[in-house]
Amino acid sequence: MAIVSADLKEYKSSNTLSDGGDITATEVVDNVDNNLFTDITGDEAVAGGTEYRKIFRKNTHGSLTWQNVVSWLVSQPTNAALSFGFAINHTDDADGAQGNMSAFGANAVVAVVSDGADTRQVTVVGEDASGNRQSENLTLNGTTEVVGALTFSKLYGASVASLSGSRSVTIRQGSGGTTRGTIGINKKISFIWYGKKYTGASLGNAEGGDMASKAAGQKNGDVAPAGNFGLWYRLTWPTNAGAVTANSTQVKSEGDTAA
Repeated sequence: MAIVSADLKEYKSSNTLSDGGDITATEVVDNVDNNLFTDITGDEAVAGGTEYRKIFRKNTHGSLTWQNVVSWLVSQPTNAALSFGFAINHTDDADGAQGNMSAFGANAVVAVVSDGADTRQVTVVGEDASGNRQSENLTLNGTTEVVGALTFSKLYGASVASLSGSRSVTIRQGSGGTTRGTIGINKKISFIWYGKKYTGASLGNAEGGDMASKAAGQKNGDVAPAGNFGLWYRLTWPTNAGAVTANSTQVKSEGDTAA
């Protein structure tokens, strides 16, 4: 039997507010108030602010793979803005502020370098020049830059195999090129945001663009039976934000099924 919508579920992450960590068995139920983000208080609305959440989308079908999955923003909330980004199913991926990447300005290879002795593996994920999802593993060589072989048009994120209490990793666009992200000390990942964001009272596109169509969407690849993929959410709201009742937003994920 083909995959149907009931086979595709969304789950919270393990941190208390679902703001980081690995997948849990707690489902995010649609059309329920405060099912993911809590109410914004009056003081918070006046000051403006940012909140992060991390969720997982899972294929619960018993035998079929959810193929060629793509995610994009369908709708934005009122008096606030949502952006989303790449996440991994790991307890150490626990800080939404690691969404510190900026977009590539042109097709390029990826270069990585640590700030000291470091031989960890870095996995970079993004799109090739034709817009297909691809990933590459690079092994750090301390403060000597390591340059990948694959050309990327977009970089969704980069993660390290393990945390370091003393080393941070810089991700560059091309050898010796512009810094596009940093995996900090005791951090697992660096990634880029797509969607909209508020800065003060000003609304604009997120760091990677608005990603408001399937054609421009983030490629999540194939999701095997019982498999999942993670997404970070960032909710921002302006200073002196107006009150809204039953606010909502939607990030859609769509793919194919073999039967």
